Amino acid sequence: MLNVSEVRSHIPAPGAKYDVIVAGGGPAGFGAAMAAAKTGAKVLLLEARSFFGGVAGTSLWMPINRLMIRGGTRGGIHEMLVSKLRSYGQFGARTGKTTWTDGDGLHTHPDYLKLAMMELLEEAGCDYRLDSPIVGAIVENGVVKGVEVGTKSGKDLFYGDVMIDCTGDGDLSAYAGAEIQVGGEEDGKLMPVTLGFSLANVDYDKLYSFFDEQNAEESMYPTIERAEKAGYTVAPWYSFDRTTVPGVISVNNGGLKNVGRLYAADPADATLAERAGIQIAIDFVRFAREFRLPGLEDCYLDRTGAAIGVRETRRVMCDYVLTMDDAKSDADFPDPIAMRYGAVDQAGLNADDAAEKPTMRSGHTFPYRALLVKGLEGLLVAGRCGSYTHMALAAGKSMGNMMAIGQAAGVAAARASALGVTPRQLPYEEVKAGLQALNVAVGSGGDW
Repeated sequence: MLNVSEVRSHIPAPGAKYDVIVAGGGPAGFGAAMAAAKTGAKVLLLEARSFFGGVAGTSLWMPINRLMIRGGTRGGIHEMLVSKLRSYGQFGARTGKTTWTDGDGLHTHPDYLKLAMMELLEEAGCDYRLDSPIVGAIVENGVVKGVEVGTKSGKDLFYGDVMIDCTGDGDLSAYAGAEIQVGGEEDGKLMPVTLGFSLANVDYDKLYSFFDEQNAEESMYPTIERAEKAGYTVAPWYSFDRTTVPGVISVNNGGLKNVGRLYAADPADATLAERAGIQIAIDFVRFAREFRLPGLEDCYLDRTGAAIGVRETRRVMCDYVLTMDDAKSDADFPDPIAMRYGAVDQAGLNADDAAEKPTMRSGHTFPYRALLVKGLEGLLVAGRCGSYTHMALAAGKSMGNMMAIGQAAGVAAARASALGVTPRQLPYEEVKAGLQALNVAVGSGGDW
């Protein structure tokens, strides 16, 4: 039974002071808030939307990849979330894909995921508030002291020793005056924006006998071309994920075909992406039924995602910027705090490019310096708005990897607050010890 008084005790009063404030409740922000709380800090997690989970919460059973490693535990916050989801039984989550790009994850029911995150936050003693977008930063002499949150009643202020920007769009960092980069360094290109959707009344076996992700050019692409010629609005690609509900599949896609660059931090582009996403979903059902796609002959639209899924907007520059060379070679950093597994996934951005597709080492390290926002004290950044080059962001961008980076940021923030120093002044050994206390392996190169 829900204990209303207990829940209210975790909702902050405006003006409250915390050891650590995390902005953004996606996988990175959840990892940061949980790790900071587990390390002993008084923590506040703020989320702009009405739920936690980020893309995993909006995109309907999209797999949270790299929650595990080779089927085993990653320890720390990953293991806590996996255990909680599995405690709900068959409806909470199911095993994800096993491809090189997508693997070691779970297809999670978005509503069970939202509950799992709130229950874990409460169990960890973490305060949180939804519907709380960041609209400003409190900065004094280059030190970030707090955040401004927009509400229907005006602005609320919250103060903290250390802030962590996990907003995905780098909102807090941008308001604080951080150095920002957007898109490809040479062409400004951005990975596509997607509105996920789910279909009901699907015959799994027939669909998966017809559709092979590894050979989509033969199975699905001819149908896309046929639908486009018939006047339907199409995405350049589609992929299908099993869900926890019988007869229901989740559909990921490449967004509107040939639309060009969409910058989802711009409300005009975000509006277009939402409008296009609805059309793509409904038109898919129409042409799937008309063309009698195997397993989808009698499908219907279950629902579209709660919001568009954004792969890339702002990237916040830190003391170190991870490069594609780092991802390829697994640079031997002196301050490793997380690993990124998987493959380079640009979501079809350069699918027509004849150049050789980049590859990465699955299991490359991420350094502590890449959490420290350049030119500012008291501010860390983690998640897709972190410190990468455009291509390095695409290298191992799975949500489980982002949670690992957020987890390290949370440990660092908690330790810095406890010692009365800034994260930049914090000795790396403090971060390493904090991660080890959460049963997270740390080291460099082959020591992982």
